[in-house]
Amino acid sequence: MKKTFISAILVFLAGYLFAQPACLKDVTYILVTQGEVLRARKIMEEECFPGNESSADVWLVRGNVLIQLHEHELNRKSRDSKYVIRWPDAIVTANESFYKALELKPDIKASTGLIDPREGQLLSAQPISEMAAQAMDKKDYAEAIRLLNLVIRSYKVDPRGYALYLAYAYLDLANSYRAMGDEANYKRILLDAAKLNVALPDIYLNLYDIYKQEKDTVKSGEILAQARKVIPDDLAIDVKGYELDYLAMIGDTEKLKAAALKMFEQYKDNPAVINIVAGHLVNNKEYLLAEEVINAGLEIAPNDFDLTQQMAYRYFYEAADWDDIKEAKLNERPRKFTEAEAALKKANEILETALVWAEKAYNINKEDMQNNIMYLRILVRLQQPIPDGLQEKVDSYRKH
Repeated sequence: MKKTFISAILVFLAGYLFAQPACLKDVTYILVTQGEVLRARKIMEEECFPGNESSADVWLVRGNVLIQLHEHELNRKSRDSKYVIRWPDAIVTANESFYKALELKPDIKASTGLIDPREGQLLSAQPISEMAAQAMDKKDYAEAIRLLNLVIRSYKVDPRGYALYLAYAYLDLANSYRAMGDEANYKRILLDAAKLNVALPDIYLNLYDIYKQEKDTVKSGEILAQARKVIPDDLAIDVKGYELDYLAMIGDTEKLKAAALKMFEQYKDNPAVINIVAGHLVNNKEYLLAEEVINAGLEIAPNDFDLTQQMAYRYFYEAADWDDIKEAKLNERPRKFTEAEAALKKANEILETALVWAEKAYNINKEDMQNNIMYLRILVRLQQPIPDGLQEKVDSYRKH
């Protein structure tokens, strides 16, 4: 009796093991030879996959079926715009199937006509990235995070060959966490991305912003040094701008001035870079030098809003320095009214020039909040007529 029972079990297992490869062979034949994707999907999902979840080969064939199903539906959609995608998650399930096949059997090999699980993960990563981007556009950041983690896991199959793709996925993942208010994971993911040492400036600049906020000058300098090593010169404009910011942060005014002039000489035909250089010079109170740099930019682009506004700032902040001198004279004991009055007169004279440039910037772009606020302040200070609509614009900023 005992021998009969064991024999029955062996017969059952033999039948089960025999049925499973036959099922896979049928699906593979239908998919590869006959090209009937929908029929292959039906047999796989209804007959072959249920109960065989422990088989790496089943997962591998399933991944192949679903990745082709994804392509099949995209092709139908391209031919008929009214076609509604029936299996929108097919590419995600394909990706997960390829991963599961490798997880169950790391040395698994694909049969002729099928793609192997590593290739399957890599091929499915890009469409999933696009789905994540759509989720981000809809502000569904939880879904974006789920999808981006699949993308990252996929590209880790070949982290060297797909380092840049990994970096972009990490950057999107970090931004999704930040959009959800998760600053800890935002920083953590950026640090993971930085380990890849790829030429993607935003990774290093975002980390610099974090370290600057944390007042960590050491880490700020280190991340910029790393950026300089990995980012080619033609992509390094923003990095060089941040280097000027770093020199300002540590108070090295001489190096800042030298670096700013060097950057200007290198990019003196680029108004956007000239504006960055001028901004740092203005912040460093190098007003005359800033004016010279701005004028060089305006010769190239006479109606450039940023440079025009920067010239207004150049005079506005110099006037503010004279206001500080006035206040200092009034706070001395005894108060020095004559010197304070002279400082006030000087400030107002400089503001007259600032007004010219702020008005010109306003006429170029009437919707810039910062320029509108500065322009109104100067007009009120100098008791000048206020253009129609300007006060309303500035009042609207306060409401928000």
